[in-house]
Amino acid sequence: MKRLLLISMVLVLAAQVAPAQDSLGVADRTFLRLKPLAGAQQTLLYKGTPSYTEASAGYRLRSEDDAFVPQEGRGLGVFFFQADAAHRLDARSAVEGGAGYERGVKRGVRMNTSSDWDLLYPYHTADTVGGDLQKEQYSFHGAYYHSFGSVFLGGGIRFRALHEFRAQDPRPRNIVSDLQGKISVGTESGPSVFSLDLLAGKYHQSQDIEFLDPRGHNTSILHMAGLGQHYGRFAGSASSMDARFRGLEAGAVLRMEPRQGTGWFSSLGYDAHRYVRHIKNQNEAPLSRLWVQEVRLEGGFKAADALYKGSVVYESRRGKEAVLDVKGAYLSLLDLPLYDQNSLKASLSALRSWEGAEAVWTLCPEAGFSYLQSTGLNPERSLSLSAAEVSLGGNRLSRKGDWVYRLQAGLDGRFMLGKTLSLPEGKTDKTLYDHYLSMTDRWGAHAGRLTLGAFIQRELSERVSLFGNGEAGGTLYSDGHYALAAALRIGFIF
Repeated sequence: MKRLLLISMVLVLAAQVAPAQDSLGVADRTFLRLKPLAGAQQTLLYKGTPSYTEASAGYRLRSEDDAFVPQEGRGLGVFFFQADAAHRLDARSAVEGGAGYERGVKRGVRMNTSSDWDLLYPYHTADTVGGDLQKEQYSFHGAYYHSFGSVFLGGGIRFRALHEFRAQDPRPRNIVSDLQGKISVGTESGPSVFSLDLLAGKYHQSQDIEFLDPRGHNTSILHMAGLGQHYGRFAGSASSMDARFRGLEAGAVLRMEPRQGTGWFSSLGYDAHRYVRHIKNQNEAPLSRLWVQEVRLEGGFKAADALYKGSVVYESRRGKEAVLDVKGAYLSLLDLPLYDQNSLKASLSALRSWEGAEAVWTLCPEAGFSYLQSTGLNPERSLSLSAAEVSLGGNRLSRKGDWVYRLQAGLDGRFMLGKTLSLPEGKTDKTLYDHYLSMTDRWGAHAGRLTLGAFIQRELSERVSLFGNGEAGGTLYSDGHYALAAALRIGFIF
């Protein structure tokens, strides 16, 4: 894995020799690339931004007095390195790529011992003790596009390798590999470009859990089944704690965008994922199957100094769980659909830019609505949430000599419209019942968030510049809780 990371990093940094944009200094190229309306197109061949190569290192942190999502922890501290590049090789071809490394810790993780909880829930593994989870991740991506007259072809690949572990009982050791490939085809027609992306991916997570304290197990390992349910037969069993998650992905995106950077744009995307949870020491017996489907619709208009966009995202999560006999270690009688979740997010946004003699000013208002409904059967239980969201952001971009500056600020608000939780108290473990009750109370709070950021770059030569970028923000909830987040990175742009 480390060899693949080094090779991809070398390829990214070597891309700086591309001849395109050599007539511009690095400060000019950065200024043009940071303009909010530059390069709004998704297809690499039609992006209007200059070529660049960027390498940076930094630190990212998050701290909450009480975790909003306990499965993701109440804190995060990560050192990272990131290298990215996008270059026009000539008038007909373009390439982009990148590589990254992260090392840090997720603090105070509760009711979760699996990695990638946001992908796998509700069928993850949990314990009642929790603790800090060490994290190390490698990733790389690359894509290439080439045009043949009015027709173009392209393809890309993404890979992520994640290792998470804990140094106290219970001690999970999770190893994740996540691979995705893409093939693109498109054509020009009048003022527009039409394209189709086909996606395919494969996911794997191997989870091993150990207890090393000689005083014995300090918690039960639970194979969760959603909304406070779990497989009681395998709870705390040393022979069936370890799990394996296998996933497959398929999807497509149909896109229309303006060829010259201004005009109407739209896209329709569909993704389907399947994740199967296996018990490793029960001869890889499948315990649950999860189907996740997502439909994304987006459209709007881009002018020379403004962009207007509307988007809708619908996601469904359907779970089938093995119904087991009452005698053997594992004998699945059949699989039944016992979990169902539907969520919808819709938003309207605008971006308006004013370019003066000394700076470019940008204002970005947005308003949206979100809804989530989860239900479980046998016994019946449910959760529903709805909220309205509004935000207002702005930034100021300027250039003076060899320096480029950007200041930005944002204010976001989430106003809960409804919240219901129904769990059968007598048929739900008390620890899990209290956990879901507390978590749903947190999710039902209104919230306001303020973020501030600054970017500064100094040109060292025609081809190299040094930059620093910092962001910080705070969230205050109506129930009195709070969350803080910050990130700082320093690097070079070629």
